[in-house]
Amino acid sequence: MLIRYVISLCIVTVLIMSAGCAAAEPTLIEASTITPSLTTTPPTVTTTASPTNAATPALTATPIPLPPTQTAVLPIKINPQNLAPITADTAAQVERLNILSGHSDRVTTIVFSWDGVYLASASWDRTAKLWDVWNGQEASTFHISRVDLNAIAFSPVENLLASSDAIWDVESLQVVHTLGQGSQEPGHVAFSPDGSILAVAIAGRPVTLWDLASGQVLRTLEESGAIYTFAVEFSPDGTLLAAGEHGGIVRLWNVASGQIVGTLDYGNDSDVHDVAFSPDGSFLASAGTDNTVRLWDLASRQLMQTLRHGNGMYGVTFSPDGSLVASAVCDRTVKLWEVASGRLLRSLPHADELFTVAFSPVGTLLASAGYDNLIYLWGVTR
Repeated sequence: MLIRYVISLCIVTVLIMSAGCAAAEPTLIEASTITPSLTTTPPTVTTTASPTNAATPALTATPIPLPPTQTAVLPIKINPQNLAPITADTAAQVERLNILSGHSDRVTTIVFSWDGVYLASASWDRTAKLWDVWNGQEASTFHISRVDLNAIAFSPVENLLASSDAIWDVESLQVVHTLGQGSQEPGHVAFSPDGSILAVAIAGRPVTLWDLASGQVLRTLEESGAIYTFAVEFSPDGTLLAAGEHGGIVRLWNVASGQIVGTLDYGNDSDVHDVAFSPDGSFLASAGTDNTVRLWDLASRQLMQTLRHGNGMYGVTFSPDGSLVASAVCDRTVKLWEVASGRLLRSLPHADELFTVAFSPVGTLLASAGYDNLIYLWGVTR
């Protein structure tokens, strides 16, 4: 049985990394002597101070530079004052505003900072890049060892960027913590809404919840059987954690107790590649290899809508006002769906298949990326 499990895990890992469309408990290590490889170009904008008074540990070692990378295709500047929110009412007016270039391989994850000033991206070129959104410039590059889907996350309350290996302060470009996972399997991460907990899912292991203040494992979310987790996400109030898994399963965990409180079942053997909560916490969207976006009512745990199209999907997210779901699709489009009706409102074209999609915190920008190594920025101009 053990041999069959290991073989199955290897197969799933290979499929993740090539697809088209009992260890000791880890410890959180204070980063006093460890530094990432990084290339930096100071951003040209001034960021708003983080709404937290928590001190960030300093790192005294000198950063190791990476080779220079290409920056934006064109250093196009975007004036945030000229943008309107992207909603179901404005979806017809969405246009491409900029293309960011610098990665040398497909981009698997993109996430905005809490204030919308930065966009972070992770790629198969084994880097995470930080972009100055409004000036279209690459600000810095961090080396990462795991490059799978949902491989990085921004803290919602301060300028911390996490992978399943490490946590960086993006202002100082220092590692503030390293995660003692000791695995090269695909990893997925998510911050709690208050930024106090980081959920880390490693293929073949239970999801681990880290308490960032103490640097200790808060709890491990145990479950029976093989574990192939492709995505994790906290609910807006921080009480639930959703995990998208192999076998067409979305598990809902109570964060405080560590108990499973619900299971959303596709009824097929698909992989659930991404999950997203609606801003009010009423609904959950999930997407994966069965070519659908599924909208679930969390109160009843019932399937509300099934949005069908094209080839498999890797990314899904709600607009900040909750009126839209955006999906990253293998048919080379970002699709915008109206939540209330389930109607497809727009298809935004890419040059190649897509992995990931994200809205800015105020909803005036939509970012998308995938196989063509590029990041597209979309918006509605006034």
